[in-house]
Amino acid sequence: MQQRATFPLRGRKATESWSVRTPAQRAYGDLKRGILTCRLAPGTPLEERCLVKELGIAPMVFHNVCMRLAQEELVRPENSKTFVVAHFTLADIRELCELRRIVEGQSAALAAERSGPSEVARLLAVAELRYEPGERRTYESYLRMNTAFHRQLALAAQNTRLEAAVSSVIGRIQRPLYLGLDFGLDTEEATAEHLMIVDAVRRRRPSLAAQLMESQIRSAEKRMIEAFGDSGFA
Repeated sequence: MQQRATFPLRGRKATESWSVRTPAQRAYGDLKRGILTCRLAPGTPLEERCLVKELGIAPMVFHNVCMRLAQEELVRPENSKTFVVAHFTLADIRELCELRRIVEGQSAALAAERSGPSEVARLLAVAELRYEPGERRTYESYLRMNTAFHRQLALAAQNTRLEAAVSSVIGRIQRPLYLGLDFGLDTEEATAEHLMIVDAVRRRRPSLAAQLMESQIRSAEKRMIEAFGDSGFA
C-alpha cells in the first residue's frame, strides 16, 4: 500500500528550526522537514484533499508550498492536485558530491585568501559537531550545525554567487546526508576536520583548505552511498 503524507511531527520543538510563523511557512516547514528526514519517503504522494485539512491551509497555499519544494527538487507534480516526494539516486549523490567538491573546495580556498580574524572567529563558533548514531532525534541538530559551518565558510569567501551555489547544493543533499549518519561518524574526528580547515584559512593556505574540504566531502559521499543501499532506496 502506498504511503500517504501525515504529520504527527507538527507541534514538535524541532519544527522551530524552520522559523515557521504563518500557515504557509508552517506547512512548508513541516513538509520539508518530513522529506529531509525521510519520514516522507521518496514516492510518497502529497494530496491536496488530505493535506489542506491536515495542515490547516488553503488549496492555493498548498500549491504554492509544493511549487517551492519542487524548485528545490524535493517534490515533483503528478497532476494539478497531487505532488510526489522526489526520488534520489546513486547518480544524484555522486553528482551532488562532485559539485560540492568543486564549489566548496573553491569556497574554502577563497576564504583562506580573503578572511580576517573576525571571519575565523565565526567559523570557530560553528565548527563543533555532535550527534548520537542511531538516535535520530539528534541528527537534525547535527545537520544544522554542519550546514552552518559550510555556509559560514562560503560567506567568508566573499562571493555572493558562490555562497548561493554552496547553499543550493547543501540543501539538495540533506536527505542522503541524514541517512548517512546511521553508519556512524566520529564527531570528534569530524570536528577536528572542521578545525583543520579553519586553521588553513587562518594561516592563509588556500590549496590546503581546498584539499581538506574535498577530502571531507569524499568521506561523506562514501557514507551516503553505503546508507543508500541499506535504506532500501537502491
